[in-house]
Order: sequence, then structure tokens, then C-alpha cells
Amino acid sequence: MVFRLACPCCGYYTQLSYSENMPSFEICEVCFWHQDSLTNDSPHVVNGANHMTLNDARSNYEKFGVCKPEFKNMVRSPLPEELPENN
Repeated sequence: MVFRLACPCCGYYTQLSYSENMPSFEICEVCFWHQDSLTNDSPHVVNGANHMTLNDARSNYEKFGVCKPEFKNMVRSPLPEELPENN
């Protein structure tokens, strides 16, 4: 069974996993956040693949629609099946 999990940055259900509790290590196509369990557990600490805090990435997503402005051309809008109300 495949599960959709919410991206910790943008909140859309873009992450696919084969276990309900184990997100895949992918880059979110909506905000370009690289899934990183270390950063998810400590959103105020710079750690892992993103080289920024999850809190900063969330703030950037609210302002720019992407975790880092330089990735703006690498993201897309969420698909209907990725919206919170559909999960």
C-alpha cells in the first residue's frame, strides 16, 4: 500500500511512502524541500541536505511559494490529490 504524507515545509501531500510512518527521501515538487528526518525533528536547526532550517523554509514558502527563492523555476502547483482536504 502506498501512503501520501504531508511535506513538512508546504503541507501538501506530495510525499509517497510504502509505510505510514516512513516518508520517502525525495524532493517536494511543490516547494522543493528535500525530505530530511533530522530537520523535521528540529525545525529550528540547520542540518541535513537543505542547508537551512525548516522554519526558514516554511517562511520562504509563505512569501515566495518555494523553500528557497532560487528554486522558483523548479516547482509546480499542488495536484488535486495532494491538497489537505483530499487526504
